[in-house]
Amino acid sequence: MNGILVVIMGIDGSGKTTLVGNLERCACNVDDWKCMSIFDNSVFTKELEDVAKLQGKTRRECFSKELRSLIWRTDLINNVYKYVIPELENGNTVILDRYTLCNKVYSNLKSRGLEYMDKMLDILPKPDLGIYLDIDIDVALQRIAQRSGKERAPYEKREGLVQIKDVYEELISKEDYPIVRINADLSEKKVTKEALDNIIKLINKEKVKEIDERWFI
Repeated sequence: MNGILVVIMGIDGSGKTTLVGNLERCACNVDDWKCMSIFDNSVFTKELEDVAKLQGKTRRECFSKELRSLIWRTDLINNVYKYVIPELENGNTVILDRYTLCNKVYSNLKSRGLEYMDKMLDILPKPDLGIYLDIDIDVALQRIAQRSGKERAPYEKREGLVQIKDVYEELISKEDYPIVRINADLSEKKVTKEALDNIIKLINKEKVKEIDERWFI
């Protein structure tokens, strides 16, 4: 595969989705940049949820942690082969909102003792670059509080965020691809610029002139 794979990671409230959206907008004239989230189309996980709802129960109540953990990873593998690998084979730069490390962090936190299932993910393309958005827990909580709508999940509360951040710190050191750490407490524009600076080092320099220069001011 001739493409470049960049993955954005971090705890809830760190600005992953915002950053990917900004990268997509500021590189809107670059034809071979593809920004996406592959966790928005988890068909197998949804099947489990639908079956559980028919029984008036939750997935946790209906299915073993082994099956749930297997399905989380299966959804990720399916989506990567369906959406990401074709883009990489076409030589495109793919920027993902979360990837395998995120899957490992959350699934291992929910299903301790099943870390051996992470081996399944070894068949997926290795990222050329990981960008970890390192944010203070209090700042993340402030951002999460500004979201409207549904009740906060456990991993969006202080205790959950602390646990997730600890697991990220533990697993990042075990990954065998370059991961840069960006201070996500900074302004949205500064985070975007720093992320772009790191991505540009990987791509064809001629593409740089096609990126919206407002982000470099």
